[in-house]
This record gives sequence, C-alpha cells and structure tokens, in this order.
Amino acid sequence: MEELIHGSEPSISRKRNLFPVIFLPLRQAGASGYFGRWYTASFWGSVACILFYTAFGLIFVRMHTRSIAAEMGLLARFGMTPLISPDDVHLKLLKHQLGSALFFGLTLGVLNAFLCMVLTLPAWISGRFTRNDLFVFAAAALMCTYFCFSLELPLASICFGLLGPIVFTLPWLLIVRKTGRRIVSLKAWAVFFGIIVVPLLILVGTGSSFLSIRDSMLSMPITRTLSDFYYEHTLLAADVIKPVSARSQNVIALSDDCSSVGYMPHGTLWIQAKAPCSVAGATFAAGRGVLNCRAVRLPDDGLTANDGNRIIEKYGKAIDPNKDMRGAIGLFLFSGPLIAIIVLLLSWSALGLEHMYTRSRISAMVVVIAYLSIFAPLFHGAYLTAQLKAQPERIMDYASSPSERMRYIALSVYPGALAPEGLERLMNDPSARVRLNAVIEAGKRRDTSFLPDIETRLKDPQMNVRTKACQALGRMGSDQAISLLDKTVRIDPSWYVRDYAYAAMGRIRPEARIVRITGVK
Repeated sequence: MEELIHGSEPSISRKRNLFPVIFLPLRQAGASGYFGRWYTASFWGSVACILFYTAFGLIFVRMHTRSIAAEMGLLARFGMTPLISPDDVHLKLLKHQLGSALFFGLTLGVLNAFLCMVLTLPAWISGRFTRNDLFVFAAAALMCTYFCFSLELPLASICFGLLGPIVFTLPWLLIVRKTGRRIVSLKAWAVFFGIIVVPLLILVGTGSSFLSIRDSMLSMPITRTLSDFYYEHTLLAADVIKPVSARSQNVIALSDDCSSVGYMPHGTLWIQAKAPCSVAGATFAAGRGVLNCRAVRLPDDGLTANDGNRIIEKYGKAIDPNKDMRGAIGLFLFSGPLIAIIVLLLSWSALGLEHMYTRSRISAMVVVIAYLSIFAPLFHGAYLTAQLKAQPERIMDYASSPSERMRYIALSVYPGALAPEGLERLMNDPSARVRLNAVIEAGKRRDTSFLPDIETRLKDPQMNVRTKACQALGRMGSDQAISLLDKTVRIDPSWYVRDYAYAAMGRIRPEARIVRITGVK
C-alpha cells in the first residue's frame, strides 16, 4: 500500500525480467493516465512519421525528376511541346523536390501514424506493453508496408513500411512514459471542443464547399502562400502516383510489329523502333511480343495498336507500379481517416484550451475570442449570400458594390445574371478570387469579345487565375485562343499553369506524333 501511495513500482516489478520488451511499463504504478499525454505523444509520433515518409517520397520524386527530364528531351527532339524543360528548377533544386515529397509525408505518413495511434490505445490504457502488443505492431508493420508498396522500388517500400511503426513508437514512448497526474475537467474540455467545432459545422451547414474554401484562401496572404506552395509542387508528386491515362504527356515506344498506331491522344509521342526497350526516356513500351522492360503486350488481333485507346486506358493499368500507394492515399483523403485526424486535432486543441483555462482564464478567453473572430467574415458572407438569394433583384447592387465580399458573392451565386460589361469589370477586379470566378464565367459563355480581358489574365500574379484563363481559352476554340495558349505553354513560369494551357490546347488542336527510328537511341 505504501508503494502505491508514493507512486513507486510494486515489489513484483523489481524482479529481474529476462525479456524486458515483453513487459514495458508506460507509467509508474498508481499513476493515473493523463489523456493529454497520449495526445502529445501521438502528435510527436505523427511528426516523426511525416518526416520519415517525406524522405520516402523524396526517393520517388528524385527518380521521377530524371524520367520526366528524359521524356521532355524526347518530346523536344521530335518537335513536340515539352511542358517542362530538363533543367527546370522544379526538377533540379532540392527544395522543390522536398516540397513535392512532403505530399507523401502528409498523406502516407499521417495515414500510418493514425493506424499506430489506434493500435497504441490499448497499451496506453492498460499502462504497459505486453507480448500481445508485439503481435499487434507486427500486423501494423504489414499494413504500413501494404499502404506504401510500389513495384518501382519494392525493397524501399518494404523497408519503409516495416520501419513505420517503430518510427512512430520511439518518440511516442519517450513522452507517454512520463508520469502524468493532472485531472482533466471533462466539462470544460467539452465546452471548448464545442466552441471549436460548432463554427465549422455551421459553415458546412450553410453550403461551404471545396471551391469556396479555395477562394477564401486567396483572400489572405498566409493562406494564399500555402495555396501557391501546394499547386507549385502538385505535379511532380502526382507524377509518382498517376496512372498512365492521367498524365498530360506520354512517350510510348512501339515495336516494329505494330505497323499502325490508330488513335493518338493529345500529348502522346509514339516512337517505333526495332528494340523499343532501348528507347531511353520512353514512359513505357508496347508490342505484340514479349518485351523485357516495362511494357504492354498487345494481342495479335489485326487491330491497330491503340484501337479505342486501349494501350493507355486498358493495358496501361496492368503496368501501373504505384496503384497500391495511390489507393492508400485515396483511402486517407476520401474514406474517413482524414476526417478522424481532423477531429483528433480539434479535440487535442480543446484539451490545450482546458489546460490553459486552469492556469489563466483570461488567456483562454483571449484565444477563444481570437479564434471566433476568424469566422466573423465567413458568417457575414453567409448572411449576405442568404440576403441575395432572398432578393435576387439586387444582383447588380452586389456586383458593383465597393465591398469585395459582395462582389464575390454576386459571382458565386448568380454569375449568369451579370451583364457583359459588368463581367469585364470584375475580370480586372483588385481581388484575386473575384477575378478567378469572373474568368470562369467568361469561359462558360464562350464569347470571343472577352478575349482581350482573358488575355490580360494570362499575366495575372495569381497562378490560379492564370489556370482558369487557360481553361476559358480552351472553351473559346478560336485561332487567337490557340495562339495565346501556345505562348503560355512556352513562357509561363509555373509548371501548373503550363499544364492547364496544354490541356486547353488539346480541346482545340490536339498534339500527337509518330516517328520511326533505327538503332538504339
């Protein structure tokens, strides 16, 4: 009893343990489990996983920078338009490669960390690791391996998968083994959790969507910087997990037994060669016989090689090396784990406010007021939106209002009701999100009289506006539109914008080519 009162280990624990890993105490005997400790430990375990899987992503990203550079070299050599030059900063500089690799840390890393968080709960509740927990973590290692498995680098995938739970658990153990005796006020925690969550639920209930969130990010410098960072590094990260059918450009090496290509999608270069596996830089090879490389084997059915786009849409799926990794990322983003992580972060934030409240009520109230003030503009926007929907005849008042928020609402609620001259004015608005939505509406109308203003937006400082200007030109379908898009593909500094421009060109005048070479190239 004395040992329990003073928080020391019971006498039985002093016995020599030949297998200490089989029984690992997580807190002193008699010490209650402080739930906040589990949150903090899980947070730092997740940070370790994010860094670990960012390194994992960097391996893939660096490999793909080389393959992209080789592909672009082939496209340029045979007279097609390369989207990115081999010496582009996004391919060459480590900081850009790390920015793209971070995508894997924030998806696969967080997914595997979430799995480990769930599996550590029983051990934390019981206060010790036992033999049974070893079997659980062995299963976790297998699941992490499955989530990040790639046929491109199978050995690296297995190593990172098996080590994932260890990377999470080491910092988790360092923090969770510290004795925590603080009593949490569940009532205060619930109140703060409600304060944090309710405004978010109200926004969702009032019709907020991904597009409205995207637009809102353009209205604040910090979030606009985050948005730009994401879009600047999306394409290199996406190239790792994209199936062939989703890529903007592909170089396909064909064997000589494929006499006719057939359908050639926009952005494809077809190189016929006696030894297609020897065409350095090709995305993959295709032929009617067995090829000793990443290749599609076509049936000898008398049809053209790419009849019905079967090489890319059908057979390309058979040589998709990263489909398991892509499936895991999709699982995280769209099937629940991401929402669960957000709920955990919000509940952890509420726990932090509860802890702050016990120390200084004034400080806690200041933080709460600052948090709620963030939502004031959003709630005001929701109110103005409801007013316009109730009185649609006020659309022109909104569109010409000195209030940026009202001009934006006019475009987002009733864009089709705006007169051409009003839409032209809004395409040159000081607000980036207003310009963006005005350009989208101009493209939907397919009115060539908007071309001068859309051309101006191709020089917009905000890349999202430039992408929508490219999209609008693709809808126009005129010679001037194709000329502007061709120029954008060649000179815009953003790979993301150039990709939009190239896709828009494909709607008007698809670019594809077949060449024949002899020997090994």
